[in-house]
Amino acid sequence: MESSKNLAIKDRITHAIFTGAAVMLVVFLISLALPKQWLVSGKVVVFPSGQPVSASANLLPEVGNTAEIIKSKSFQKNIFADQTANLPAGEAGFAGARTVRNSSMVQVSFRSSENDIQAYEDLIVKIPGQVNDYARDLYDGSPFKYKMAGDPEISASPVQPNLLLNAILGFVAGIILYVIYVLGFESREPKTEDEEIEIEESKSAIISPEIKPESASSADKAPIEEKIGNGKVEMKDGRPHFVPGKTDEKKSVAPENLPFVDELISSSSIQEPSDEEVKERLNRLMRGEL
Repeated sequence: MESSKNLAIKDRITHAIFTGAAVMLVVFLISLALPKQWLVSGKVVVFPSGQPVSASANLLPEVGNTAEIIKSKSFQKNIFADQTANLPAGEAGFAGARTVRNSSMVQVSFRSSENDIQAYEDLIVKIPGQVNDYARDLYDGSPFKYKMAGDPEISASPVQPNLLLNAILGFVAGIILYVIYVLGFESREPKTEDEEIEIEESKSAIISPEIKPESASSADKAPIEEKIGNGKVEMKDGRPHFVPGKTDEKKSVAPENLPFVDELISSSSIQEPSDEEVKERLNRLMRGEL
């Protein structure tokens, strides 16, 4: 029974892995058919212009302010309204602007299809000049300057869909679906003959009938009798006793006209053999005639 249970567990694990692999393959093929997007990113450097002198001390806070300026709706609406309206479907990515750790740079990234990569590159290149104009109006001057740290960068491979992540999620989803099937649908299926036998054996092992010994009083009240030949066995005081049976009087009584032994001996005539008869019998015995 234990070996059959272990075999059943191994079969279920194998089926779960097979289901997960099948769903993973399906998800992977679907992901290959989805539209691909590349990541186009650029870095804007913030540095003090020299007027006023205190701008150098406020450089690091200004880097965070520059990221917030790029994220603001007013900056996108007033300056990049036409560009964002002409961009292809998808987010322009201004909300993802962030400061680069331990530097005076702000990174801006956009997700683009293969045909719109150039449009996003042009958009990123315009950001430093537009931030400079926006900050001049904001600060009533130009205490800081902004420029690109280099040309926009394009990811070497599509970042969406993420094939590896989707494959892992598909495998996990397949295992979950199999577990749901086992818990939900397989429990409603009729049990096989082997499973019923195992259930009955487990029930009999848990619930055993209680055997009560027969009391001595009940044995006295109802003695057990068993006939053996002309006698019988009776239970007395909890122990068996053999009681011989009574003989039949008709069979045991001898007939009245039966002669006595003494009368038979007296009435019988017994004659002893003579010497010559004895010799003759001996000679015949020696010759082998007898």
